[in-house]
Amino acid sequence: MTTNAPSLNMQFTYMQLLNLALQLAKEDRYRLCRDLTREERLQSLKSLRDIFRTDELDEETIKAECEAVRQEMYEERLASR
Repeated sequence: MTTNAPSLNMQFTYMQLLNLALQLAKEDRYRLCRDLTREERLQSLKSLRDIFRTDELDEETIKAECEAVRQEMYEERLASR
């Protein structure tokens, strides 16, 4: 959504923001909480993705390794019967 409204740049303390948030209707407080936690989760996931990103493994290698582990687990279950 793009608007041509001027942006507002104001500084608030935590307590000021908390007091404003507490004035919202219950549904709006839930929505605010959900949106804030969603943003945190997105940032965390991006950080994890960046940490574990590698060019050393391709999708075929990962699939082959998963299949090998599944086969090994299957064989161990059969042997323990």
